[in-house]
Amino acid sequence: MKRILCIAMVLGLVGALTVMAQEVKPGKAEVIDLGKDVKLEMVLVPAGKFKMGSPASEKERSDNETQHEVTLTTPFYMGKYEVTQENMKR
Repeated sequence: MKRILCIAMVLGLVGALTVMAQEVKPGKAEVIDLGKDVKLEMVLVPAGKFKMGSPASEKERSDNETQHEVTLTTPFYMGKYEVTQENMKR
């Protein structure tokens, strides 16, 4: 149950930060205090286009890595560092 509450809390933060991201300049970082000395550093990923995957010329490239253009229509915040289950136990 505690795990489900943590997941719900993180998803709620992501939703709120997505709305906030629409009003903030790219490159801005936000620090969210989750309590119990746990802080989550978020960075803004702006809307725009980028190429995902690897070029055909890349050495040791897999077949499922075909390079293609992706469009992000809405900016959003993403955690700057990975969050482990240990981080959420604090």
